[in-house]
Amino acid sequence: MPFSTPVATYRLQLRNGVDLDRAIGLLPWLRHLGVSHLYLSPPFQAAQGSTHGYDVIDPTRIDPVLGGDDAFLRLANAARDVDLGIIVDIVPNHMAFVPDNPWLADVLRNGRDSEHARIFDIDWDRGRLHFPVLDGTPADLLANGDIGMEGPSDDPRLRIYDRFYPLRLSPLSEKLAGDPALLDDATMARLLDEQHWSVGHWRASAADIIHRRFFNITELIGVRQEDPDVFALTHRWIIDQVGAGRIQGLRVDHIDGLARPGAYLHHLRQAVGDTPIWIEKIVKAGEDLPAWPIEGMSGYEFMTPVTRLLTHGEGLDTIREASDGAVPADYAQEVRKVRRELLDDVFLPERRRVVTAAMAALAAADDLRADLDEAIATLASLWPVYRSYAADLVPLSKLITDAVATPEAARCKALLDLLRAPDDPLARAFAARFEQLTGALTAKSEEDTVFFRSVAYLPLCEVGSEPDLGSLDTEAFATQMRERADRTPLALNALSTHDTKRSADARAVLVALSHFPALARRLYDKARRQAREANLPEGWGLYALQTALMLAGEPEAHERIADHIAKAMREAKDLSRHELPDEAAEDAVIQLCRNLHHEYAAGGLLHPAERDALRAAIETLVLAQAALQLTAPGIPDIYQGTEGVAIGLTDPDNRRAVDWAALETGNATTLASRKTELTRALLARRRSQPDLFARGSYTLRTEDDAWVVERRLEEESFTLRIPCPSSQHGSSTRKS
Repeated sequence: MPFSTPVATYRLQLRNGVDLDRAIGLLPWLRHLGVSHLYLSPPFQAAQGSTHGYDVIDPTRIDPVLGGDDAFLRLANAARDVDLGIIVDIVPNHMAFVPDNPWLADVLRNGRDSEHARIFDIDWDRGRLHFPVLDGTPADLLANGDIGMEGPSDDPRLRIYDRFYPLRLSPLSEKLAGDPALLDDATMARLLDEQHWSVGHWRASAADIIHRRFFNITELIGVRQEDPDVFALTHRWIIDQVGAGRIQGLRVDHIDGLARPGAYLHHLRQAVGDTPIWIEKIVKAGEDLPAWPIEGMSGYEFMTPVTRLLTHGEGLDTIREASDGAVPADYAQEVRKVRRELLDDVFLPERRRVVTAAMAALAAADDLRADLDEAIATLASLWPVYRSYAADLVPLSKLITDAVATPEAARCKALLDLLRAPDDPLARAFAARFEQLTGALTAKSEEDTVFFRSVAYLPLCEVGSEPDLGSLDTEAFATQMRERADRTPLALNALSTHDTKRSADARAVLVALSHFPALARRLYDKARRQAREANLPEGWGLYALQTALMLAGEPEAHERIADHIAKAMREAKDLSRHELPDEAAEDAVIQLCRNLHHEYAAGGLLHPAERDALRAAIETLVLAQAALQLTAPGIPDIYQGTEGVAIGLTDPDNRRAVDWAALETGNATTLASRKTELTRALLARRRSQPDLFARGSYTLRTEDDAWVVERRLEEESFTLRIPCPSSQHGSSTRKS
């Protein structure tokens, strides 16, 4: 049977050429590598064409495109035969908001009377379910053949583009199903008017949305896990597989989207017994998790301290000085500005729901709606964490109360009182709505916007980090690791995930630059000058430079630069945005990045000695961060392919196909093979001394040009010397 305490997990991204039978084929390699658990991305049936699996349409079955339930059974048996456990990533917060979702299809046909209506978080009092999916009027689409009748009279559907929307059974729908040629503009208008759902232009009708979205993604709909029957239905397969011994761990996606995360986790714990549970959660500095029945988080709180430890403080100061005037001067102020913009534009449906909940909880008169709306926007803009857990009756932390103790928040007192209220149903409903908004707002304002503006040093523009953090000395790092181990000794230690903006090895390229401040300043000055010459904001010159350095020597760099820069600019929402791309601006930054990349490849960006020194520092850092991950308290989580060298940028670049054959047969003199062998050696040590690494003490100290890790437990001990990079500072003394 698999180890009760995991040695290490290996995250595998299903889809894009990797199904469950391919996973079976990888088991010998994973066993050889030394991990104890295979950690699968969501395997459930997802929307047609899904590339990631988080758009689930049926959580009670394995997606047929992955091989279906039989393939999962084969994988579970094969994994057990080689002593590997299976961890499954589950998605309780949301499902795909598409008509091929079978439960949602029944809701489209039968409305709020559907037996499945209670599954979804829908505000029926505001109208009909709305799909903002059109790029013209219904009449335009009908004329172009993009709308038509489909199906028999007992199952009539309206085809809109390539999706089929179930229609309410009525004399009109039955008549049109019998003779689709009768569908004209007037008839279609009548047909649409009688549905439980509506459609509108994708740019102009978002205000009509009545379902809870995942962030601002309309194609995902919230699930009401606070309803015990919904929990039982959506977790039926999971609980059955745990009971049958086929699943040895669960990773819960987006815990902060749920109405009452604590209540959900207690319910899940009761359902799966002592099966390990990890949650996707991002904490801010100084924030503690509530006392939840989990093994820990999925590792974002680990990767940031590692990056800060590896970063040279003096070099980071130089980089920030070289970026002055090209990036926002005040990160927190920029975040607040973006939050307000998003509240006024993107999150209008969610904001309206919070206002309605506040009105009900306060029994407020209609003439107070505008004041409450403004107070909610103010409070959400100041909120310092992804969410509090007032909906679970967790008291507001000092971190929160300090952040909102401002003159502008004075108008928010009534709302804060609601968040502090006892277990009153209306107050809890407001708390849940407000916290669901702050979680989405924080992610979209920071991770998906300002991380692409405050770009002086991209290794800190990362999930779980903040661009204005400083470096860490060895003792501060070790203290953080020990404190984390005291709280959650079996938390996952991640360096790269499917959601990181840049893989660990990509970050290492830029971390290495912090050890060469004179070189960094020269490169930053050059990038800013080239941006000015191209009539571009200088911040985009810095972004282009760092991207070019990370992709140096990478395959398909020309195309990857184009894809990544376009996405980064649309995320930043200054020169371009997803809703209204400015391709001319994107092309200009893409060309700048390609020019810098070419100049580096041609030897014109760095002198030969600089190039050699920087490359040596990169190699040292790649191995150092792997060694730190594999020896720290917690459970190492290895993202697919990162047992070798893996340069990945924002998804989908970080989900590119992995060449496992090359990893298995690698040249021992290459950095990738050295990293793989280091991983194997340290995992073998963890496997041979599981108690030491699970419960042993942890110290880290600096000796000459190395970090020294020590683990001790009774008579057992482990010591590892991890080389620091040689730098142009004259010393590797680290600045806190």
